[in-house]
Amino acid sequence: MNSPDIQKHLEQVQRLFIENQPALRSYALSIVRDFALAQDVVQETFLTVTRKAGQFQLSTSFLAWGCAITRFEALAALKRANRPALHSETLELLAASEAAVAPDYRTRWLSDCMARLTPAIQRMLRLRYEDALKPAEIAKLIGWTPNAICVATSRARQELRKCIETTQLNEAK
Repeated sequence: MNSPDIQKHLEQVQRLFIENQPALRSYALSIVRDFALAQDVVQETFLTVTRKAGQFQLSTSFLAWGCAITRFEALAALKRANRPALHSETLELLAASEAAVAPDYRTRWLSDCMARLTPAIQRMLRLRYEDALKPAEIAKLIGWTPNAICVATSRARQELRKCIETTQLNEAK
């Protein structure tokens, strides 16, 4: 490929990354189980995708390729952080489930289900998972006890999981 073709190919691969970024982020989060670390993994994945763009064939599945890169970046991040990784079979199942579900649906499902929660619970979840605050820090901000934050977070996650599963089943019909 000549230089303009290489640049065009790189731009197409980076565009595919952007389109698939929500799925790659959720896949990274499912491996590292820490929102801030997952964000770092996605950034490293972007750098690797950019560096290896010439190896990607546009006629193949970007999500599968991106998940493979994300898996390696996540495992490297866990190793650097001296944290245990999931079993390799579990990682393969996660990769297969990410590739099977379109990222647009998962993002929409989560957004729809989040909207069903009370504003206070939505705020608490955003503080916990987007801002990566600890329960004690959240408790000070919203006037609850740290234990109440932990219980409410657990219940909210259960509700979100049920809501997403129900939505997924309903849309599959």
